[in-house]
Amino acid sequence: MHLIPNKCNRRLLMKISSLAILLTWFATVVAASSTAQHLTEIKASLPSRVTSLKEALKQLENQTDIRFTYVSKDINAYKQVQVNRGSADFAAILDDLLEGTNLAYQQVGKTVIIKKKAAVLEGADKKENGFAQPQRQGRIVDETGKPLAGVTVRIKGTPQVTSTDQQGFFEVKEEGTVTLIVSYIGYQTQEIVYVNDTQEIVLAPDFGNLDAVTVIAYGTTSKRVSTGSTASITSEELSRAPVNNVLEALQGQIAGLDINATSGLPGSSPNVRLRGINSIAASSSPLYIVDGVPFFSESLNMFTGDNGNQSPIAGINPSDIERIDVLKDADATAIYGSRGANGVILITTKKGKGGSTRVNFNAYTGASKVTNMVDMLSTTEYLELRREAFQNSEVTPDPDIPDLFEWDKNLDQNWQKKMMGGTGKLTEANVSLSGGSETTNFLISGTLRKEGTVQPGDNGYNKGSGMLSVNHNSADGKFSASATANYTGDFNNAIATDISQYYDLPPNMPIYNDDGSLYWYGNIQNPYALLLRKQETRNKTLLTSGMLRYSPVKNLNLSATIGYNNTTLNQLRMLPISSFKPDAGAVSTSHLGNGSYSSYSIEPQASYALDLGIGKLDLLAGLTWQQGVNDGNYFIGEDFTLESQLNNIDAAVSVRSNGMRYSKYRYQAGFARATYNLNDKYIINGTFRRDGSSRFGPDRRVGNFGSIGAAWVFSEEEFIKDNTSFLSFGKLRGSYGVTGNDQIDDYGFMDTWSFNSYPYDGVAGLYPTRVANPLYSWETTRKVEIGLELGFLDNKLTLNVNRYLNKSENQLIMSRLSPQTGFTGYTANLPAIVQNRGWEFELRSVNLKNESFEWSTSANLTVATSKLLAFPGLESLESYDRERFALGYSLESVYGYKFTGVDSQTGIAQFEDINGDGELNAELDDMYVMGTRLPKFFGGMNNSFTYKNLNLSFLLQFAKQEGELLNYGYMAASALGTMTNFDVSLRDRWRQPNQQTDIPRSASTSADEAYSTYNTYYRHSDALWGDASYIRLKNVMLSYDFTSLLPALKTQRIMLYGQGQNLLTFTKYDGFDPETKGRLMPPMKQYTVGIRFTY
Repeated sequence: MHLIPNKCNRRLLMKISSLAILLTWFATVVAASSTAQHLTEIKASLPSRVTSLKEALKQLENQTDIRFTYVSKDINAYKQVQVNRGSADFAAILDDLLEGTNLAYQQVGKTVIIKKKAAVLEGADKKENGFAQPQRQGRIVDETGKPLAGVTVRIKGTPQVTSTDQQGFFEVKEEGTVTLIVSYIGYQTQEIVYVNDTQEIVLAPDFGNLDAVTVIAYGTTSKRVSTGSTASITSEELSRAPVNNVLEALQGQIAGLDINATSGLPGSSPNVRLRGINSIAASSSPLYIVDGVPFFSESLNMFTGDNGNQSPIAGINPSDIERIDVLKDADATAIYGSRGANGVILITTKKGKGGSTRVNFNAYTGASKVTNMVDMLSTTEYLELRREAFQNSEVTPDPDIPDLFEWDKNLDQNWQKKMMGGTGKLTEANVSLSGGSETTNFLISGTLRKEGTVQPGDNGYNKGSGMLSVNHNSADGKFSASATANYTGDFNNAIATDISQYYDLPPNMPIYNDDGSLYWYGNIQNPYALLLRKQETRNKTLLTSGMLRYSPVKNLNLSATIGYNNTTLNQLRMLPISSFKPDAGAVSTSHLGNGSYSSYSIEPQASYALDLGIGKLDLLAGLTWQQGVNDGNYFIGEDFTLESQLNNIDAAVSVRSNGMRYSKYRYQAGFARATYNLNDKYIINGTFRRDGSSRFGPDRRVGNFGSIGAAWVFSEEEFIKDNTSFLSFGKLRGSYGVTGNDQIDDYGFMDTWSFNSYPYDGVAGLYPTRVANPLYSWETTRKVEIGLELGFLDNKLTLNVNRYLNKSENQLIMSRLSPQTGFTGYTANLPAIVQNRGWEFELRSVNLKNESFEWSTSANLTVATSKLLAFPGLESLESYDRERFALGYSLESVYGYKFTGVDSQTGIAQFEDINGDGELNAELDDMYVMGTRLPKFFGGMNNSFTYKNLNLSFLLQFAKQEGELLNYGYMAASALGTMTNFDVSLRDRWRQPNQQTDIPRSASTSADEAYSTYNTYYRHSDALWGDASYIRLKNVMLSYDFTSLLPALKTQRIMLYGQGQNLLTFTKYDGFDPETKGRLMPPMKQYTVGIRFTY
């Protein structure tokens, strides 16, 4: 029996075959590898003549793939050099050129650095603060001579490490000749032989960041030799967005990662999807790992507030994050087994650095406004629409209809401005203290954030966080230990209901009666009554991690990571009786919800690096043990004597339980990885994991997962080097693997029972509510990927292209049972298949760089499709489920009626009879899949301009998508002409015979066919489904570094900056915002100014 249709099966086999060809090629050519050429092995020639040194170096570059880097002023000083050789090796020619100069050269891969010979640096013998500076002092600069601050300098073979100051200086206390390992993001890592006097080190740029550290599962690698599909973002990039939830800073930054805001209210959490939706019923959220510890990211809400479910991820302060790495394909995620199907997001927090104590301070303040408001009909136009509706329905309006006869016809309420037209104030301050010795360092940080809302009333969000990190290395480098603790507490004081949805109230409806009391009419909600309803939410998050490492012998590391995660959530919703309509018979009510999650984890590991002579073999093995407890309760208190006691549920006359939860999660696993690297040219990687989870049936608790990946750095092949001088880097990689998904409810395999509400003879009985399924098992996702990575012009231009195919099988779905069993169904693994496939493109370029100006660009594009390939028994499901799913379409597909136009004679909307039975039915048979909520493509483009000390950067985010227009769905008015206002598009509605328009006529009664047609069909049709694509100026940052202008302050860095978020949006969408869609609060437009300094 085939679980995949034959056509899809063949495509999958083609992908696997392509990977097999790659692996075969790997095995075939592995023996033909060679190392990078030394300068003495490279032949070149220069005609014997007098020329400038700069011109001679250019001629040498034109003959080979060697590139020079140097400080221009050092080279320009030599206008005449004598070339005495014709054809010779590269090293000999350089020796001739530099003879008699104060210059020397150093080879780093395919780059040759021309630098000054060792000399006493300017300022090395100066005194500061009355103390003589050490004479053994080095300096690190870039290729233009600009000093580099924050460069990591490590003495090879020892735990000693330091970093450069703002002027690029560093100190070496070790006597004698030592080897320094110098590394800095964006530059090639170098090993420098450091002699007993001061010297200057010139770092060669690595425009493609190929050798920058990339964090992967249980280790690190570099882009150059990585076999998996990963993406990274650094703290500097994160700092450009003044956000509360770090996930918001990732929008538009990483290919394949689709992040969308759900609300513009403070404390709200975005939706996150990495390469689509893999599961029909289970969660599709990625796995989050913080400092090596799994982090619980699901909401603990017992009930939902106006800002949605709050995610614990908001408890991780963006200011404390050093980097985020996103793992996508099977090669990168399969080692996480049952939790890797939806991708993995690794969060690494900041750590201390040795050296003098440093204080970092960052503070900003600003304001926020809604991104957009909808143009609505004026009171005059609204009343015209109302009268027209009665006339069209041939009904005489009753004289007690207030908007036509009682309310002030000159009153024009701007409900949008009243409900969300305010200005929210924003302030955040962060301070950190770091330092330590060569063996022990620390970092302490604290952050306070206060954020107001644009809604009326005293509402807002407050957050405080603190972090402590301590790291220690033994003097011999064999032992290391680290510990990190991160605590966050926040308080969200909000309105219980998002009042922005009441933007379409009649524009002349009063708010208050003459006596100052709230005005009420019929079933219309007075939004100012909702302002009296409050919801308070308190979150507390504690995340701790510790790591111990011991190296008993060379290349063998034994380590263990221990983690503890605790999150608590307390909710209080207070509904005073004054917020209800007086004749509603309501009582004052409070809702109290408490939720908590705590988790312990231990991961012992062993790794061994083996040098085989013909390559390197890295081995890793480890175990995982984790236990988590999730509990919560929900109580409702009613009828309070005093409304001032609504925050004390014990003061209620009646208190009842409205739900509780308690579950325990246990997880165990063993994992292994083997990586073989031959001369950084041929790399193969294999992973395996065996998982056991308490969430599955007794007979299906253990599963096996794994992957294989390979990479070929073909730019290192001689035939490529000889024929493609423009290509500086090229890598082809591929992977195949199986991952799983255990993001489901605990105890889903067990039968459940409930108490009978009607006891018999005083005894409450039990009745079954769910049937057990001991075969309840894993959902699995098979991932195939091919990737191509290219670098041009010394990696000033890099292009990465990924083609991926994911198929998720063995889906956990409700399976129908015969009613004779006493159950309607049970959850079982069915051979339903969800497919996600797509293309990802990443482009980075250094467009211009000289001594005073630099312009760089990065862009990403994701083109993705999602399909439900198989779903046995779909036709027999209830109509709700059938409306959610359609074979051949995505899981976010939307059914609707096919609108064919408005009858020009009657003004009634017309629709296609899809099932051809001669009549239009309000059933699925007359609907079709009119679209999907998933974007067709999305991405972003970032530009950075630096002129001396001035920097400007901005990010454009975009998405090609469709969605619900403003008046779509059940929340919209039941018909045109009722007591609901509309946007100005209604000016083009049908008003007279022979009029051509796509907006039907108004009507005032359900007996009118125009009314019932609008209510039943039109507002659920493709007439109100359309283009929701957009391009957004996501963030802008303008900064100026004043450090060099204010030397008296003796700061390492001082910078003033201004930031903007969601400043401009280009879209045809007719609602509030194309990202959130719907009728809820749109994202905020923010403006902030701030200061950063390091002392």
